[in-house]
Amino acid sequence: MKLKTSSLLLTSALLGASMVPAHAGEDAMLNLLKVLRDKGTISAADYDALANAAKSDVESAKELESKVETATSNATAVSLNGGHLKIKTADKAFSAQIGGRIMADYAIMDEDDLGGKGSASEFRRARLFIKGTAFTDWGYKAQFDFGGNKTTIKDMYLQYTGWKPAKFTLGNDKMPFGLEELTSSRYITFLERSAGTGAFSISRKNGLSVGTNGDNWTLKGAIHMDGIDNENSGQDEDYGYGGRFTYAPIAEKTRAIHLGLAYHHQELETSGGKAIQVKLRPEVHTAGKIFKSFEDTFQDYDTFGLEAAAVFGPFSAQTEYVMRDYNAVSGSTDQDLNAWYAYASYFLTGESRSYKADKGAFGRVKPRGVVGKGGMGAWEVALRYSDIDLEDNSLGNEGDIFTVGLNWYATPNIRFMANYSKADVDGESDNFDAVNFRGQIDF
Repeated sequence: MKLKTSSLLLTSALLGASMVPAHAGEDAMLNLLKVLRDKGTISAADYDALANAAKSDVESAKELESKVETATSNATAVSLNGGHLKIKTADKAFSAQIGGRIMADYAIMDEDDLGGKGSASEFRRARLFIKGTAFTDWGYKAQFDFGGNKTTIKDMYLQYTGWKPAKFTLGNDKMPFGLEELTSSRYITFLERSAGTGAFSISRKNGLSVGTNGDNWTLKGAIHMDGIDNENSGQDEDYGYGGRFTYAPIAEKTRAIHLGLAYHHQELETSGGKAIQVKLRPEVHTAGKIFKSFEDTFQDYDTFGLEAAAVFGPFSAQTEYVMRDYNAVSGSTDQDLNAWYAYASYFLTGESRSYKADKGAFGRVKPRGVVGKGGMGAWEVALRYSDIDLEDNSLGNEGDIFTVGLNWYATPNIRFMANYSKADVDGESDNFDAVNFRGQIDF
């Protein structure tokens, strides 16, 4: 009977100790063993053996707990959430994301006598990138494009984020100019950005930028050299500077109003200035360049931009006006060129364009229903008008472009697009027509 009672008490003690913290379990076990010893249920020798065993078990449990805590604190998390490969240490001091995008385009074109080559296909973009964080306050990104069977460096920069009011970026990055330009090609509404954006884009330059923002505004300035693809042929490298400000009086999940303005100045330091002629495609990348300014030699130019956009549920609208003043060298003539566009889009399935007020740009559309998970994706229709004026001093030409678009977002990162474009060049008897298709994925 004594043995049975002892076994029962010991079993109860072990169960009780397992349900409380280690140090509390050790105290409870020792107290119980003392009671059993004092009552004569167990001998003094048994007490000593059991007490030592209990202490050893608790120490082992503590050691195991410590090892688990150490392993957890030093663990590196690997995630494929949203289809993007992300690696991050537990303390978030180091991270890396590897990804890219593929955009396959197919165009059926009727360019008549405007100098084009007809129907074509291409990989418009085929990019790979790695970006991340080092020592908490430092960021980096390296991105390469393999579209067109050639390798091009896109983003290549180092970033400091340790001073919270501002972010410093050194290297090759997009300059602060243009809503359409600063919205990623993964998220733009049409296959190509507007002709006006293409004509006067500042794009990426190699320099230093400083940006700050609030919940509904952004401010960013930059100074730069010419960029990675230097075209100065051994002359002094060109430099420029500029800035952009945006404000969103409404910045909600499905409702937003965006206002913005930007300025950029570009010096042309080559000997005797630089010969420039603006040439534009009719918003189809494989088409010929049918809009052209008069080629002349300039010493610098200034670019001004105005932006506005609105989102109200499934409906959105966007417009930009860009003007560039070219200052000619002696013996040549100044030119003032401009372009603008306006478009509207509507989601037939009820989604909204995703506006990021703290970035002053649009982001990813997430369908309410994903194809492959019982949904039909998101469907969007859009209409855009672009006006291009590359004529000054009775030289150069002007015209306009109409584009109708249909987008199917099968998943958040897989999209299929179709555009019909019709362009007219003033003074030309022929027009340009094209049907353009794209399948894209980013990962």
